[in-house]
Amino acid sequence: MRGLMCLCKILNLGAWLGTMQNGWASEKFGRRRSITFACLFLFLGTALQTGARNPAFLFVGRFFTGFGVGALSVGTSLYNTEISPSSIRGSVGSLFQLSTELGMLVAFWIDFGTNYIGGTGEGQSEAAWRIPLIPGILLAIRILFAPESPRWLVSMSRNDEALAALVSLRGRPAESDEVQMEYLEILGQHKFESELVELEKDPQASTTGWRASLSTAWKQWSYLFQTPANRRRILVGVVLMFFQQWNGINAVLFYAPTIFQELGLSGTTVSLLATGVVGIVMLIATVPTVLYLDRVGRKPTLIVGALAMGVCHAIIAGLSGSYQDSWLTHKAAGWVACVFVWIYSVAFAMSFGPVSWVFCAEIFPLRSRSKGLSLTASSSWANSFIVGMATPSMLANLRFGTYIFFAGWCFLGAAFCCFIPETAGHSLEDMDVAFGDSGKDSEEDKERMARINAEIGYDRYLLQKAQ
Repeated sequence: MRGLMCLCKILNLGAWLGTMQNGWASEKFGRRRSITFACLFLFLGTALQTGARNPAFLFVGRFFTGFGVGALSVGTSLYNTEISPSSIRGSVGSLFQLSTELGMLVAFWIDFGTNYIGGTGEGQSEAAWRIPLIPGILLAIRILFAPESPRWLVSMSRNDEALAALVSLRGRPAESDEVQMEYLEILGQHKFESELVELEKDPQASTTGWRASLSTAWKQWSYLFQTPANRRRILVGVVLMFFQQWNGINAVLFYAPTIFQELGLSGTTVSLLATGVVGIVMLIATVPTVLYLDRVGRKPTLIVGALAMGVCHAIIAGLSGSYQDSWLTHKAAGWVACVFVWIYSVAFAMSFGPVSWVFCAEIFPLRSRSKGLSLTASSSWANSFIVGMATPSMLANLRFGTYIFFAGWCFLGAAFCCFIPETAGHSLEDMDVAFGDSGKDSEEDKERMARINAEIGYDRYLLQKAQ
């Protein structure tokens, strides 16, 4: 158990660091290349784990794998947000979680199958744990065929490529109204960003070199905390990601075989199969969120999901408290508890799993979106690290109290979500209103955007279309 706990902790520590660097990498190298960059760390981590000859290689490889996973969690969410039309932004963002569930499901059943290589006892072949690492290469290959973010291409003055990327993403000709309007919007946003960057530059940049660059970077990060509305965005995003982990999901995912054995399912095969069902139900449960999140809304989805998870934890705690020392003579109760673990997984997959990432990717202003998402995502991975470290001791010492503990956080999470703003149906530019930003900076930004739209001909294009 101690070795398993350390492996979980080292991956989450690497993931936390990976999220923090992705804000820089996505701006420096582009959204797609930042994903490719993250894949390089996956390659390195996979190679070290696959070729490990002692525990040190395994742990170092696990760290680099976590670094890549953390960077990907930010890079893919940011990429999805920027390539999505506003009308289906929530659905496309939810595909991140759906794809994650599908990958976890496939990985689990590969693991389950390779568990039988050389038997399940002491004579088991090392291939049982080395082979499951190979499929990670598919991610890096596939991303090479994805179009780059049109917004980043425009920021690099590669306007023709940006227009071609939009044509590919929307499946419409370049002359269509949909493509032309979005293209002009991106041009306007780039001009808006460029003017803000000029305002944030250190006036001594030409004479102080790296110090001025560091000062400019500090100003860009500090912008996240300058206004009450921005601080509210950070608070809501960080706390939402806190509740995403402290509802107990990674305790279930990391230690599911142990949990199912504690609930009376004897034998490695039976507990692994029960764990595999978790992956299946989570994949299926994410589909309705992908289809209906933009209609139902973020806020009610989170509240209902948190309440459902809390109730499931409470029921599991009651059953475990009653039968934890006599599961062998109460197998039916053990299976009922397992069913509620699956129901809990459904509730998470329909709510906090996808919606937290969608919400945090859309609440920040244009000028700080990548950095804001990096910061909130780091909260998710940091708390996942803590949960992974604490869960084994909690299961050993608190036993059924572990589920009461997580139930309490679920109910607190539901209460917190009652006070967050609803973002469904709002454009990214409307988030200032949703977060109550009516300050001078916000008004100046709106005036600047109106002037830019007139300069690039966006207003004229809308007028011609109306006629």
